[in-house]
Amino acid sequence: MDDLIEGISFMDQNEKTSLVDRVFSWSIKDILNRDLYKNKIKKVPDRFRSVNEYYQCFVPHLLEEAHTELFSSFKSVSKSPFVQIHSMETKIKHSSGSSSNKLVYDITLKHTDGFSAKYQPKCGDLIALTMERPRRVDDLNPLLLAYVFSSDGDLKISVHLSRSISLYDNYHFGVFLMTLTTNTRIWNALHNEAATSTLIKSVLQANTLATEKCVLCGIEIDISDIIRSTKLNSSQEAAILGCLETRNCCHKNSVKLIWGPPGTGKTKTVATLLFALLKLSCKTVVCAPTNTAIVEVASRLLSLFKENSSSGNDTYYRLGNIVLSGNRDRMGISKNDHVLFDVFLDERIDKLGKLFSPFSGWMQRIESLIQFLENTEGKYEQHVYELKEVERMKEEAKRTRQEVVNIPTFGEFVKKMVDSLSEEMETSIVDLYTHLPKCYISSEDVKNMNASREDLQRLRYFLRENSSRDDFKKGTFRFDIFKSLISVCLEVLRLLPKRFEIPDMFEKEDIRRFCLQNAHIIFCTASGAADMNAERTGNVELLVVDEAAQLKECESVAALQLPGLRHAILIGDELQLPAMVHNEICERAKFGRSLFERLVLLGHNKHLLDVQYRMHPSISRFPNREFYDGRITDATIVQESIYQKRFLQGNMFGSFSFINVGRGKEEFGDGHSPKNMIEVAVISEIISKLFKVSSERRMKMSVGVVSPYKGQVRAIKDRIGDQYSSLPSQLFTLNVRSVDGFQGGEEDVIIISTVRSNGNGKVGFLNNRQRANVALTRARHCLWVIGNETTLALSGSIWAKLISDSKTRGCFYEALDDMNLRDAMNEALLEDVSSSLGSLSIRNGRRNIW
Repeated sequence: MDDLIEGISFMDQNEKTSLVDRVFSWSIKDILNRDLYKNKIKKVPDRFRSVNEYYQCFVPHLLEEAHTELFSSFKSVSKSPFVQIHSMETKIKHSSGSSSNKLVYDITLKHTDGFSAKYQPKCGDLIALTMERPRRVDDLNPLLLAYVFSSDGDLKISVHLSRSISLYDNYHFGVFLMTLTTNTRIWNALHNEAATSTLIKSVLQANTLATEKCVLCGIEIDISDIIRSTKLNSSQEAAILGCLETRNCCHKNSVKLIWGPPGTGKTKTVATLLFALLKLSCKTVVCAPTNTAIVEVASRLLSLFKENSSSGNDTYYRLGNIVLSGNRDRMGISKNDHVLFDVFLDERIDKLGKLFSPFSGWMQRIESLIQFLENTEGKYEQHVYELKEVERMKEEAKRTRQEVVNIPTFGEFVKKMVDSLSEEMETSIVDLYTHLPKCYISSEDVKNMNASREDLQRLRYFLRENSSRDDFKKGTFRFDIFKSLISVCLEVLRLLPKRFEIPDMFEKEDIRRFCLQNAHIIFCTASGAADMNAERTGNVELLVVDEAAQLKECESVAALQLPGLRHAILIGDELQLPAMVHNEICERAKFGRSLFERLVLLGHNKHLLDVQYRMHPSISRFPNREFYDGRITDATIVQESIYQKRFLQGNMFGSFSFINVGRGKEEFGDGHSPKNMIEVAVISEIISKLFKVSSERRMKMSVGVVSPYKGQVRAIKDRIGDQYSSLPSQLFTLNVRSVDGFQGGEEDVIIISTVRSNGNGKVGFLNNRQRANVALTRARHCLWVIGNETTLALSGSIWAKLISDSKTRGCFYEALDDMNLRDAMNEALLEDVSSSLGSLSIRNGRRNIW
């Protein structure tokens, strides 16, 4: 109780303060004080007595996470990206609802080239303004922080400053420290007194009734066509039907959990569920922890959407009911992404703004084209008259004529005008049925629009072939065909609607509101849900959170506050890695735990997807038994893979193998992340052999090298270099990443480097079962674990069980038994000895042991 009271008083004194204000209040001494919030951090409880207690619980942890990240950036400030400042200008002084007024400045940046750490400030960035480029922390004193809240192009930003300054102060540099966007959104959600908390109340404590089927709701939902087209298994089908039944219930709030172990088609299940919800016109917000994750699930829905469209044009019709909201750069979306770009909110706002411009929009374009086609001869005569008038005026003014005015033929003029007007028209047509919500444009309108496009294309083709011919003139056969084609075009163009029953959209915010309020599926990151208020978005029926077990619970709060929300569906696997937490104290206090995991802990029912489609059975056997109690079935496709048999021919090991490299030595370099150069040498040799097999057999092969330690990842990348990534052939691909970075990924072959090699069985965070689960479940055809048998066997960890299992199954190999691997290990040992002796020689000076 004392801890609760202390937490409440801590909140009360800061409840009116924004996160930016709190950060601005820190001195350099505060930022470098590791214990600044140490006594405020309490373990996140499993149950909560009130919504207020729920919100308050996460605030100290959120502050400490921001503090830890800022501390880290201060320690490496000499390597931080930066910009040069050209000028600063005071704008206004205003209050943003915080405890203090904010000082607003416009900063113009210098255009410079050649910086190794080139950086463009973005909204949400926290930067330090300095007079000289900082080389150490002392160079930041006196501390001046700037929070970027607006960015206009590449060379102008608007910022709040942590203190007032004189414009005569010469601040020449802006040094990037961290991005506050996500933390600010979470902070605002935790302090959002106006938010409705209907759904949040249902997650405070154990609530098994919320997972039971409502006896009052017996609504039948027919999605048999979707089930057939996507070929779902019974567990996937049951998950989707259960979600749709939940969505229809209006008698109680509920949070439904779908448990998706590795390779069980979780993303496919989510995409199919969303496709069904789209067909049912259910207002749904879809969230995920990261930009990458939300783009992935959006891409899967759009692929399914395209596969089930009856024609090429129908692919784009109804895309107006799907919106992807977020930062385009951080999502990595480009114009080459086609359909993704077509549902991206900022692009849609831009397109609709042009379409419904009062001066040059759709109505003006269609009228201009119709008027021209109705009177081509008259338009030509007017054009010739205007050209001759220009020439006459020049002669009268006795100006020197640089060139004779070129009078085009009738055919040249008509071709040029038809090309220009019709291409603009076609672009507008595609933009209309792509970006307008379905309720504003009928299928009959779309049919007529596509008919007009085809007629205009025929007209353009005819003019391209005939407009320059001598017999293309009035009274000829070709001219009669031309007039006939125009008549057909006009007939269809006059059927097209000139106006649409849409509200006035004078500002970008009006268009944004129009798009969000009329969308049925809205994709955004979990923190991005904070932008979805009632005025902008309207009421939301359903929340779907993908990768929910990788989302810190406090990050779920903004999404759970969505206006009108009664039901949520969380999809994830708490047995894989949770969200990253920077501060060790916060991690021990369960700040990284997800809502999904806490609900499972409280006994909340979860629906299991129980068929895996990724791993060969010899790979899935151990993790299935160890992590999932043998409840996962191998799909027929992985049991009877012809490719698998071909893949294994000539390979040095089987589908699953443990390869003992007992002579390796763990080393701790910069950053205290261990590496093992003997394992690096072995892995390099294995990759070389795999590449040879791929090249000789012309067989596509993707290889992933995974290690829990960043030091080992760097060492492997340094050893391999770009000898595979620079190859023109797409047959062989190589991906080297940490285990944490590989979550959600998969490759044909996975090689795990365990690194640790000592006589006492110490394996550090290699002992983490969730990390081990991720590492062991990424491979499709081959999984090879490289490690020191003695160290891992003594660890008492999951890796000891893996060694025992591999020996029982006859999958244990000694690296020394392979001649190539033995040679690679010997060379690495010689290099290590040589390096050690060289280092000793330098230290001893004249007492060189040689």
